[in-house]
Amino acid sequence: MFDHIVIAADSGLHIEGGRLLGSVGSGGVALALTGVLVAGIREPKGGDGGKKSKIRKKLTSGQAQWTGVAAGTLYTTAGSIWAASGNVSDGFARLFTSGGFGAVGPGAVSLLLAGIMYFRELAPGRAAFTGIIAAGVWAQAGGIWGLPEALVLTGAHAVGAI
Repeated sequence: MFDHIVIAADSGLHIEGGRLLGSVGSGGVALALTGVLVAGIREPKGGDGGKKSKIRKKLTSGQAQWTGVAAGTLYTTAGSIWAASGNVSDGFARLFTSGGFGAVGPGAVSLLLAGIMYFRELAPGRAAFTGIIAAGVWAQAGGIWGLPEALVLTGAHAVGAI
């Protein structure tokens, strides 16, 4: 539609090719979301008798799990060091689909994770980890479970992050 969006014509500032965030890349977004998760779920540490550091914003359980889903999706897209999350998701799914629980497919594992995410309010750290695992399992399952992945990737592409 538009190749360039002009912000200030006199100064020559513009956003090229719809890249709202500049040149970020899927690895960069994965790194940023990891930073958000770490900063948002960790309790601040106080010094030895000094003032306790303050946390500006703390992620709720829901925010942490959906940030985890977005991060997990972008980990898969980024590859490289981020591919380790896919290995964890594969291992989790294989635990149930290997035959020990009967005929269980990735869709059933996706239902299990969705049930846990909906009915349990986990601590933010555990919720983020569950979201990261869910992103990989949902991508494997396909069908309606691929919707969060499609939304994350479409949104990231729309702002020019990937």
